[in-house]
Amino acid sequence: MFKKSRVFYRLFVPFFLLGVGLVLGFCIFIYTTTYNSVEESFLKDKRDYTLQVLHNVEQKVRTIEYGFTAYSSTSSFEETFKTPFYESEFDRYQDIRKEMSYIEMLGIEGSVYNLISLDQKWGIINGSLKTLTEQELDGFKEKYVEGKTQSLFWRPDGEQIEMIMTLPIYRSEKFAMGTASIPKRSIDQIVGDKEQYVEIYNKQDELLYSNQEKDSSLTSGEFKRLKEKAANGMTMMRAKDGRTYVYALSDYNQWLYMVEVNQGEIGTIIRNTAIGLVITSLLLILLVGFISYRLAESYSKPIRKIQEKLALPRVPSKENELSLLAASIEQVVDQNELLTEDLTRQQPQLETLFVLSLFRNRLSEKEVQNRLEQFGYDVNQKVFYTAVIQMDTDFEEQGVERDLFRLAINQVVAECIPESERFIPIVLNDEMQATILVFPESEEEPERKIAQYYESIQQAVKENLHVTLSAGISAPYDAIVKSKEAVDLAKESLYYRVNVGAESIIFFSDISQMVNDATLSKFPLDLHNQLLGAVRSGEEDEAVSHMDNLIADIFKTNKNPVSIGVTLTRIINDLVQLGQLLGADFAIFDRIKPLYEEAMNAYSPDRIRKRLTEDLLKPVIRSTHDKKEQSIKSLSQKIVYIVETEFDQDLSLDQIADRLHYNPNYLSNVFKKEYGESFGDYLMNYRLQKAQRWLVETEWTVKEIAEKLQYRNSQNFIRFFKKRLDMTPGDYRKKHRH
Repeated sequence: MFKKSRVFYRLFVPFFLLGVGLVLGFCIFIYTTTYNSVEESFLKDKRDYTLQVLHNVEQKVRTIEYGFTAYSSTSSFEETFKTPFYESEFDRYQDIRKEMSYIEMLGIEGSVYNLISLDQKWGIINGSLKTLTEQELDGFKEKYVEGKTQSLFWRPDGEQIEMIMTLPIYRSEKFAMGTASIPKRSIDQIVGDKEQYVEIYNKQDELLYSNQEKDSSLTSGEFKRLKEKAANGMTMMRAKDGRTYVYALSDYNQWLYMVEVNQGEIGTIIRNTAIGLVITSLLLILLVGFISYRLAESYSKPIRKIQEKLALPRVPSKENELSLLAASIEQVVDQNELLTEDLTRQQPQLETLFVLSLFRNRLSEKEVQNRLEQFGYDVNQKVFYTAVIQMDTDFEEQGVERDLFRLAINQVVAECIPESERFIPIVLNDEMQATILVFPESEEEPERKIAQYYESIQQAVKENLHVTLSAGISAPYDAIVKSKEAVDLAKESLYYRVNVGAESIIFFSDISQMVNDATLSKFPLDLHNQLLGAVRSGEEDEAVSHMDNLIADIFKTNKNPVSIGVTLTRIINDLVQLGQLLGADFAIFDRIKPLYEEAMNAYSPDRIRKRLTEDLLKPVIRSTHDKKEQSIKSLSQKIVYIVETEFDQDLSLDQIADRLHYNPNYLSNVFKKEYGESFGDYLMNYRLQKAQRWLVETEWTVKEIAEKLQYRNSQNFIRFFKKRLDMTPGDYRKKHRH
């Protein structure tokens, strides 16, 4: 083998350098984009975490402040704290301790709460009655009363945060004082993640809390700049030393919550990507070198062929241009021949694009006419139909190559329908194949001929590909520009195979009356309630079983696809609402839009059942399982939860008190204070709401509804219903159903 020519190196070097530049540019772009995306997502998580800390701490702070404020607003507060306190007044001590216990219950766990009478020199401090000295009293007044315009003070105190509130809060005369000492460990529990460096500053820029035993790395100037940005609504700042801080300013008390971002975490996340990109770059550079070599070798080969044919020594470098010109002429001739072949081969692709544009209504009438002439279609005095085919087989379960099957079916259609009676068949989308059929206006029975064609297509596909098909045929139309409306009618016809089953051929003319008729959706309420009950209880297997029964009943009782879509949409809505109520992860509902679209176009019970179960039902149950106990943690919430889940059973406050291990009178007071009405009224009103819904949505008689709501006499139910709504249950049903 002789030495490579200069032409080879003139081709190889630019190809190689260009390829290397593109590879490096691509990899740098990918790395930069990925890093920015990861950093943005990481910082968003930090912002969310900071806001979570803000809301959690602020909620507790508000609760403590509210507790003292509320107590100081009571009618007995002034009398209590302006009266001397004697050790024998145990009942009075108990009353004050009761109020303090209420504040402790609402406040932060582990905190110490005190109440002091500045007027009478006594205080309940650390749970004990204590008489204040003149020195202590003067110290309190000097610090927090005399010359002070504010009544609330938060300040750091060693390993704890101290709150001082002069009382009453809304009066200028301050004769009492409440204090709360919150240990650092209690704030640690609220903050949660010990790996995060969290700092909290009060309105006076004093460091109230830090979960790390180190000084802040921010300079005073940087802290001032950060505070100004926070006041302007910004949430992130990069310091001069490269550190990044995420922060949030409370609108309630102007506290600044700051979290330091560990840049090393981002580097750890992106490290594998960087290594992968380096390896990919090296492999691509090797590939570019190989391709550049082959290209240079290929383009310089004609010069060597001329040298070999003429039996000449190597062409001097000055004469290379002639050899390249000869090669160029030969290349032009070859390319012309290839171009002619490409145009011939691309004819079907151009026709396919034309038909697809008709279905999408992207061509004007003039453009349509030009394309018809270009492809040799005669549409004068013709009538058109559009037929759409869809496979009945669910390929997601079988793992079959869907694209290959669609192309094979498209070829079968082309072979079974004469070319003179159709446009070129096309693959419409991932699910459907479509064909425009053409018949003379004088054709007597075009629909019969169409049925014969598609029966032969179904048979051929079933025998050769072992899959079944269904076809939807549009109404006839007289202008090819109406193909968009026609393909929509064909699709709508195809949706009605939920009523006739697989391997069906459905003409729009046969189902047009069903489309126009208003059809009421039939909703299996009992099965639906059983499903929601299983979700509330977290029984996944039971919920899946109820979902199977519910979907089967919907497809059995609803014959109109619109009714099926509306019913399925209601199920999705109720599951989403229940999931949100139970505290499910919001990320589950961010991906819900495709599920709504599939529900409105559902034709396969198994497919929609699988999607609803895997994409919504199971994620909601699993997401809410660990949060269920937390979501009903308060007594009132637990009582409401019992009412809403067991309203159709014999239920009383005494029974609930036994289950929750509380005194019934105490539960009654707690519930009424929380909801503003007694337990009995709440239960009766909730049952009334259920009765109103059942009267509208079910066919149950008034007596059956009364029995389900634990009325031993239906007349009592009717009298209560009429008393509340000024109409009988029967009148209510008539009014809201018609």
